[in-house]
Amino acid sequence: MIDYTRRLLDLHISQATNSLHKAKSYSYSDKHKEKYQSDLYVLFERIQEAITKSNPKEDTEIFKYKKHLDFIFKSLEFLGSSTLNLIPYEIVECLRYAMSDWVDETDNYIIVTSLINNVEEFSYDPEIAFNDQLYSDIKECYGGLTFERKLVQINLPRSLSRDYLSSVVLYHELGHFIDIKLSIMESLVLDLEGRYVGEIFSEADINQIKVYLPFFERIESKPFADLIQVHLAEYFCDLFASQYIGEASNHFLSYVTEKSEYYDSTHPSTTNRIQVVKDFLDGKDNIIVKIISEATKRVTKKDLVIRFQKIISDDFYNLLPVEISSVNQLHGIYDYAWKLWLASTEELEAKMELQKPISSEKVYSIINNLTEKSIGNFITLHKWNKVYLEKAAI
Repeated sequence: MIDYTRRLLDLHISQATNSLHKAKSYSYSDKHKEKYQSDLYVLFERIQEAITKSNPKEDTEIFKYKKHLDFIFKSLEFLGSSTLNLIPYEIVECLRYAMSDWVDETDNYIIVTSLINNVEEFSYDPEIAFNDQLYSDIKECYGGLTFERKLVQINLPRSLSRDYLSSVVLYHELGHFIDIKLSIMESLVLDLEGRYVGEIFSEADINQIKVYLPFFERIESKPFADLIQVHLAEYFCDLFASQYIGEASNHFLSYVTEKSEYYDSTHPSTTNRIQVVKDFLDGKDNIIVKIISEATKRVTKKDLVIRFQKIISDDFYNLLPVEISSVNQLHGIYDYAWKLWLASTEELEAKMELQKPISSEKVYSIINNLTEKSIGNFITLHKWNKVYLEKAAI
């Protein structure tokens, strides 16, 4: 009788052989990705050796190897969308700067993207970055093999991978990585449960919280506590992103969700999310901003504060990239680009001193291209200056 499970493991190995062979053509701008990929080849060779030696027949043993092969495929999925020609390099570099504000060991992570054939698919995938058990198993099973860096996997629409207006959403997705890594909202839910049960909140506070967290009164029930944490995580990520891009993601979110006034199991209502961000940016009292800010400070010793510098420039009107002078201005380029896009076409035509009307498509192309060039110029100059200072110190 044929052991189908064993034959399917052989199929998995054959598929991995083919995928790894194709990956040899990948070209990266980041040497760390090259190292990560070379470690995948070493892992695959050791998996093959282990299977040949043990000739597994039991399902538990076969599925152990399956998980390790799945890890290779998952890694290749993101590496394949993070090659020199595909990765939205400028956007990813902005995210790296934001990550460094919150994570000391930034060099332990590689931000990678997966391009999805869905125009609304922006998401964060925590599967690899936080699967410590998987890395431990690989180290134990394959002669101490370790991966020096872990992948921070962000999904975005393939059709928008070079769109610098919608890319502001990626700051929100990075917020999910920060939240999970530092357990900020997990800590907040435990704190809220204790404070609510202890009747520390005033009736007015509770009524306001319930506007944003409709199930708050049922926080002692595990399913509802989990739901509350999911919703709080979305609010946190909105606030996290707004530190760097202001209201920019509010504009995009409002349109994509059609200004939804309803919540579901994964997200609060769009109207509530937008209000939380506006109150944070305007410095207005808001109970959700208050409790999330307190939790963030308690866990990370860092404040949720506006971290971008507004750019005052007419460069784009003159068809010139903005000369960015700091990381704060780097983040501020998104706020600047969105303000230009939301301005009236007539205003743009007047400032650009055009004799003929300009189409929205042309305005979009100008803003998008100049935003990319502004970021790219800053990153290049920043790296050159770093190399120069390092050589000067020798």
